[in-house]
Amino acid sequence: MYQIKKSAVALAVALSMSAAAPALANSTNGSIQGTSVQVNGSGLANVTITIENLETGLTRSVQSDESGDFRFPLLPAGNYKVTAEKNGFRTTIQDSVKVGISGKTNLDMRLASDDVERIEVTGTTIAMVDVTSSSTGIVVDSVTLDRVPVPRNLTSVALLAPGTTQGDSAFGDLPSIGGASVGENGYYINGLNITNFRTGVGSSEPPFDMYETFEVKTGGYSAEFGRVTGGVINAKTKSGTNEFKAGANFYWEPDALREQRNSSRNNVNGLYRIDNTQDEVNEWDVNVWASGALIEDKLFFYALFNPRSAENNYVGEQTNTADGVLQNGTFEKDEDAFWVAKLDWYVTENNILEITAFSDERSTEITTYDSVDGGDFTNGRVGYEDEGGLNYTAKWTSIINDDFSVSAQYGVNKQDRTVRSELDGNPAVYYRYDSTAAFVPTNTWANFTAEQGDDEREVIRLDADWYAGDHSIRFGVDYEKLTSNSNTINSGGAYYVYYVDDSDPANEEIYQVRYRDYNVGGQFESKNFAYYVQDQWQVTDTLVINAGIRNDTFENFNADGDSFAKLDNQWALRLGAVWDVFGDGETKAWASYGRYYLPIAANTNIRLAGAETYTQEYYEFEGFADEALGIPNLTGAKTQPDDVFADGTAKSPDEIVDQNLDSMYSDEFIAGYQFQLNDEWSMSIQGTYRELSTTIEDVAIDAAVIEWAEANGYGDVTDIWDGFHQYVLTNPNSDMRIGTTELPGAEGELVFMDLSAEDLRYPDSVRKYAALDFMWQRAWDGVWMLNAAYTWSHSWGNNEGYVRSDNGQDDAGLTTLFDQPGLLDGAYGDLPNDRRHQVKLYGAYAVTDDLTLGANFQFWTGRPINAFGYHPTDIFAQDYDSESFYAGGELAPRGSRGRTSSYYSVDLSASYNIDIGEDQTLVVRADIFNVLNNDRVTEVNEIYDDESSADPTNPDVNPNYGLPTAWQTPRYVRFSVNYSF
Repeated sequence: MYQIKKSAVALAVALSMSAAAPALANSTNGSIQGTSVQVNGSGLANVTITIENLETGLTRSVQSDESGDFRFPLLPAGNYKVTAEKNGFRTTIQDSVKVGISGKTNLDMRLASDDVERIEVTGTTIAMVDVTSSSTGIVVDSVTLDRVPVPRNLTSVALLAPGTTQGDSAFGDLPSIGGASVGENGYYINGLNITNFRTGVGSSEPPFDMYETFEVKTGGYSAEFGRVTGGVINAKTKSGTNEFKAGANFYWEPDALREQRNSSRNNVNGLYRIDNTQDEVNEWDVNVWASGALIEDKLFFYALFNPRSAENNYVGEQTNTADGVLQNGTFEKDEDAFWVAKLDWYVTENNILEITAFSDERSTEITTYDSVDGGDFTNGRVGYEDEGGLNYTAKWTSIINDDFSVSAQYGVNKQDRTVRSELDGNPAVYYRYDSTAAFVPTNTWANFTAEQGDDEREVIRLDADWYAGDHSIRFGVDYEKLTSNSNTINSGGAYYVYYVDDSDPANEEIYQVRYRDYNVGGQFESKNFAYYVQDQWQVTDTLVINAGIRNDTFENFNADGDSFAKLDNQWALRLGAVWDVFGDGETKAWASYGRYYLPIAANTNIRLAGAETYTQEYYEFEGFADEALGIPNLTGAKTQPDDVFADGTAKSPDEIVDQNLDSMYSDEFIAGYQFQLNDEWSMSIQGTYRELSTTIEDVAIDAAVIEWAEANGYGDVTDIWDGFHQYVLTNPNSDMRIGTTELPGAEGELVFMDLSAEDLRYPDSVRKYAALDFMWQRAWDGVWMLNAAYTWSHSWGNNEGYVRSDNGQDDAGLTTLFDQPGLLDGAYGDLPNDRRHQVKLYGAYAVTDDLTLGANFQFWTGRPINAFGYHPTDIFAQDYDSESFYAGGELAPRGSRGRTSSYYSVDLSASYNIDIGEDQTLVVRADIFNVLNNDRVTEVNEIYDDESSADPTNPDVNPNYGLPTAWQTPRYVRFSVNYSF
């Protein structure tokens, strides 16, 4: 047999090993493109290139053009056989070419003339350096997760990527990406947006076993993606093939092998502030699945049923009362099964219909108990939280010809938000004890607020791909209709707090009662529309320009269906340049710029544009109207003025939204260098700078209105604008035009007030992020793999973003930070998600053909610590209690009180394949998370001024300031058994 030169074969292999996630790729499909060339490297025209999916039989053929170029767009992910044929030339075959989601596989097909026998190149195509992509992030498939110990949730997958950090425990430790708050990310499954659009925090939670591939986009993403200023977690589910497969697995996390979290005691009386000594967590889930072909080569299915159970026992703070030491206990139980089903219909080789449906509907039963002096828990009150919903999407993909293809998608994402109990007719009642400032609930109610609500997202999108010479152009439109139903009220329609003087525990005395009335309701809609164009231009053999433009429109409606905020003509440029430094596909330098817009969260529709009632009144205590239910006589003298935060009327848009409102957006700059060290190793370095250029927040304008009214002849209006009367959605530190119907003498007519930034006295909203990432990757070669990254980063400014970790507030765009000018004094500094140094390593090693060991190591430096107290001079800010950046009357700038300790975690896994027969697989596995049981403190109490102080201008120091409030997750073990055939 005559052999072509070894160097030519090696080059063919090397050129076939360059697949990654370019900015232009479709979010759920991949593509193959390349060049048919002769042995001397010159392009070869009119070569028939045929691809065949090795699992589904999908076959397509194209002819290479005059330059030898060919492409196969919008391919379902999978392994393909590629064949190149031309009369007068020997056939060349690439036996296994892997195509992933959002990925483009580049390969050259070399053809020798008839006097050279057939060339056959075998081996799986491996992505090392993609010399066309200017996006950043990682791709993780289910095979990698089979080797590496990772908790089974989207957050843990996202945290494998450089530039991602763990957010605040108040938000479930969700990922912060690129310095953004945890409420600014986007989550997609098979192209369907499943992000929580009410607050931006988290997403739907379908069965984890259904995922095939995850793509974590940390920056530089194309114009196809929008409505995020953080990152994108883009996932694709498993699909059926021609081969029938089925199986079952079982995952179990026993409480007996779970270490306890630390606890924290009160510095005054030694009682538990945070008591984790009685925590119990038992979780298991089962997945039963099957996949295959309903019609060979045509119609495929994948189905999974996921019975599951999660039980969680924990106790609350201990409080001294006249009856003894009181402590509440809580038992949570969730036993609802999830499911997923997927159909892929290959109508023709160029037309594919893909349908996905899944359910994460669940109802968590929450029972609260009481215990006195460590005795048995009694007086159980049962409530329920209904979450999740039925989700589905259908996508049609059509290849019109070699140069043009289209896709259309429709989908619905649902989320139940009902909180209910048979005790919802009873008021919420607490006793507040002066000695510890502890709030102790009574045992007559279950839910602090009851809510009947749900969210629904309806999605329509159209995309097209057009290949014109050196240009690969993708363009499209997408539309979302978001509907939120919410009717929320305090349990029993009232919330009472009794203030107790317990200086003599034997003779406790109630001296004051606070009555709060809160309710809000209605149906609220938001509509988002965008169109975009993205071009990948191969300028030269070594230079690629990725240029895109996106235009977004966001519109929010109140309960009456009136538009209260419309932000349009939001032009977002996405620009990247990639240089193949040596022209060999093994080294690239790139740079990118992107602008990203964020819509107004639906929570704003509900709270700001709804008919919200939010008032509180303080009375001297004069006995009970119903002592059993804790209902007081509200007949005593009032001890302080009433607070009216919202009076129950739905204000017109002119009164709640600044007429000059601009969009919220972030700008991003990235530059990097990546090179292939050898056939297995690659390394990269990249720098990132992000800036939140404009923010939307609600601000109180009362102080400015009081001055404006005086200057414009309306006199003293402090009886109406008392500091908390009118909150307006605006861009901080910008001039405002806002209306009101309440000016004296205006007889209810709408009067517009022009308030300057100087009048309002709010500073700029600032968030900046800079990072330098160093990354090393060794691809799996059948024996071992390793991914390693070091990140230096700095996140600073005065505003974390959509949500606020300082007080655990997820009112996206409506946090307390900009409620009063005084709350911003000292707010500039290191932000909560600032982790100056990170190290991440994960990998696996096959000890034998059957035994595989995995490891996952993560290290972070600590979080900045604050000291919150009363504002010494701003009386409106004082009413927010210890929420200003002051400690004992002295300015305490953000992050100036040190940092929590650095911490790290080591996770290990071992899996063993047991031979039980042909075409059957049984794998037993154990994962140990935080093997060393490190228990470093991750968050602390940041309330410096004691909120029980009688005089806010001379407060006492909170004796519990600086005590831990959160720790690392303690060591736990996950066992699993996986059987398939």
